[in-house]
Amino acid sequence: MRFDEAVERMASNHLEYETENQDSGFDTYTPPIQIPLKIDDAILVRSLTNMAHTAKSRVVGAVQGKFILITEPTVNINGRIWAVLDEAFLCSYFSDGSLYTFRSRYQRRLIDDIVSIDYPSEAEIRQVRKHRRISVNIETQCAMPGIRETVSADMTDISLGGCRLLFEHRLPVKKGAELYLTFNLPNEAFVTGLRSMVMRIDRNPENDTAEVGLSFSGPRGEIAKISNFCEFCMFFDLNETKMEV
Repeated sequence: MRFDEAVERMASNHLEYETENQDSGFDTYTPPIQIPLKIDDAILVRSLTNMAHTAKSRVVGAVQGKFILITEPTVNINGRIWAVLDEAFLCSYFSDGSLYTFRSRYQRRLIDDIVSIDYPSEAEIRQVRKHRRISVNIETQCAMPGIRETVSADMTDISLGGCRLLFEHRLPVKKGAELYLTFNLPNEAFVTGLRSMVMRIDRNPENDTAEVGLSFSGPRGEIAKISNFCEFCMFFDLNETKMEV
């Protein structure tokens, strides 16, 4: 992992501290697990004594098999009181479609809000769908080329790759048509002018409704907002919870 100069110096000093304080006895060497940590990536920390206490932190640096540097995770207890998590905790880290879950504990505080925690000797690794669907209930405005007025729809799920919309009236579009979406995500991010293509249409002749599957294609900045929201849901395990705005 690359470090900037300040973090590299801090990591080097910490590694020297760890070396000086190691037991001089002989131990059987076990190669440490490799976790593809990246600087500034999010890492979720959860208390082992109270699973309701969770905090989102950031990776600052790491030395494989020795330690991980993160911003100090704190929990909002009641809106006014913040608390540092217990000494031992559970960490969750997502990278390239894999969720790494491992136990760790504090080693020492370094500078400002940066702390050192144990690098795990083992971790549970679980594959996660790249475009996992998250259940939502979001009012969405749809603009179509050649039509001046926008059409309202209810978004029922969303992923990084696309979404599903429910129209309560006959929709004058066909498969392959282009739509531009505007909506507010549950994390208060405002998405506007999101370019998407109709991939499928399921019509219900009994009540004249239509369920439409869309694929996102840009702009990159708007898709980044969706990516951040999906990451938030992945960390806080909300993929089975229906979120409403």
